[in-house]
Amino acid sequence: MALIRASSNLVAFPRADLRHALGAAMKRHRLPEELAQALVRDAAHFADVSADGALALALANRLAPAPIDFEKARGILLVGPTGSGKSAVAAKIVRSAGLIGRKTELARADGGLALFRTNSNPPELLTVMEADGFNPLNARAASAFSALGDIEGVETIGVVSALNDAEDIADIVSAFRFRRLIITGLDRTRRLGAVLAASLSGARLAHVTYGPRPEDALDMLEPGALAAQLLELTPH
Repeated sequence: MALIRASSNLVAFPRADLRHALGAAMKRHRLPEELAQALVRDAAHFADVSADGALALALANRLAPAPIDFEKARGILLVGPTGSGKSAVAAKIVRSAGLIGRKTELARADGGLALFRTNSNPPELLTVMEADGFNPLNARAASAFSALGDIEGVETIGVVSALNDAEDIADIVSAFRFRRLIITGLDRTRRLGAVLAASLSGARLAHVTYGPRPEDALDMLEPGALAAQLLELTPH
């Protein structure tokens, strides 16, 4: 299911207006200045397509999609700031894995990780663990969580919210050195700066969520639809 629906009417700007049009969109969505400039420069390299087409190509070159492999995953540890939506994401993962017949279990991080450390976790079981939340302003939190996922069979996935400030999100992803991310809360924001800051931070993007219920899908970002959304949103 596509997270952001592409418009049938593509935005086409004269090439001379490309930088202005894209720059205005980046400002409206409150992207960090450095990232906004980089995207505009990247898009400007595509001279023979519409503005949203150029932006889509620029995004496609930078996005690193890496959805969860629900058939092979054994242990998933969700780490993120307090209020980022880890519990909702855990329920979605359990539901998605159950739909393909996987046996799943929700566990606290300490208990679940202990089973993996002692190699006591059944190989056919997918264990989804939620780490305690943290205050993103607490620099010591990164070191406290950094070693939690260094256990065979366990992958740490960062969970961040699209509602947060874009630069704060970029700082969190960098500080925690997340390798893979899930971004929540896209149903509650019209500004996509935090989404882009997180998904273009160097971490691979596993999924985004559009709604808090377990049955609300774990979605993927599609560059063309995302570009159209960035250019067509009306500020509120």
